[in-house]
This record gives sequence, C-alpha cells and structure tokens, in this order.
Amino acid sequence: MDYYRPFPTYPGYQPNRNWEQLSEDRVLEDLEYLQQMYPTYAKRYQVRVRDILNQMDFDGSMIYDQYPDKWQLDRLVRSIITILKNEERGMNPQQSDEMEDSKWMWIQELVTVLLYYEILTRRQRKENRRYF
Repeated sequence: MDYYRPFPTYPGYQPNRNWEQLSEDRVLEDLEYLQQMYPTYAKRYQVRVRDILNQMDFDGSMIYDQYPDKWQLDRLVRSIITILKNEERGMNPQQSDEMEDSKWMWIQELVTVLLYYEILTRRQRKENRRYF
C-alpha cells in the first residue's frame, strides 16, 4: 500500500476558491449549511441565543458598539444561561444539582462562543448593508 500517494480531487472540493470574491449571500449560505450540522444541544442553544439577540437588535444596541463591554456581555451570557436552566428544569425536574453544575459550566462556555459569533455575524451584516 502506497501511503505517500496524493489524494484524488473530488468535484465538491474546490481548493482554489477565492473567499474574498464570494458574495455575502454565498457566505451566509455556507454558514447556514454548516450550522445545520451542529450537534443537537449546540443547535438548540444557538437558536435560543439568536432569539434573544433578535430582541436586542436595534440601532444603538450594545452589540453594535465599536468595543462591546466584556462585563455586559458576561451578564448577557449569565442571563441566557438562567433562561436555559429554567427551560431545561421544566423538561427534566429530577436531575441532581451536583451533575448540573459541571454540565452548566461547559454549556456556559458554549453559549459564550455562540453569542460572540452571532454578534459578529450581525455586525458584519449591518456593516455591509447599503442605504440608498
């Protein structure tokens, strides 16, 4: 068996793709496709983060500040975690608190990443809008 042989090129693989010249719609299509492949929990939390940010999406919102305040973002993450905990307690009322704490520590990190990424994509979309 020859391990040093090059891999074949498949039609779906486009190595010379110029990402700078892609339209914003094409990039958003790729993003939505990849987000569909998220694991179940990540997908569910991402939908909740998106719903919560929809309420904060207005001109003058702190998510559009040039340098968003880390303290406010941490507070927003904690409030999202509180919402998620309340929703999950409604679905599974008999879970142990000790297991809960370790589980929610990881979920908080995941929600933080999802929140920052969602803010980034919203800021990018708003920046690319053209007003005529």
